[in-house]
Amino acid sequence: MSLPQIANLQFTADEVIESTTSEAVHATFDWDFTTGDFRLIDGKLVKLTGIEYLKVWIQKALRTVAGTLIYKGTTYGSEHHTLIGRSFHQDFSRAEYERMIRAALLQNDAITLVDSFSFSQSGARLTINFRVGSIYGETDGAVTV
Repeated sequence: MSLPQIANLQFTADEVIESTTSEAVHATFDWDFTTGDFRLIDGKLVKLTGIEYLKVWIQKALRTVAGTLIYKGTTYGSEHHTLIGRSFHQDFSRAEYERMIRAALLQNDAITLVDSFSFSQSGARLTINFRVGSIYGETDGAVTV
């Protein structure tokens, strides 16, 4: 049995056009995390792109518990919520928060790095600050648990 003739075609480098750029469209609508609703201007949704899109996306991803019913079967959201109220050694907890936050955010192909973690405790609240590098530039992020 031989291959069909089309399988034997050969092309020179001049005859091949390579497309290596696949730009994803990154956009979201502005969200007011205090009121829990979309931000409107003149009654219309506000579309965000670039670094402003990324800031909202980061907050949404970190506020979403990974594996919740609506996102079941996806990897969207963060697992860091599973550490809340647990009693682990401080170094272990901080390493796990870093790992889980980094894993949640690096799912977005616009994000290139998550680093510079710092932790501050105020009573029972732990605030985790970090830096996010992306194709749009850098921004700071924070989450309080």
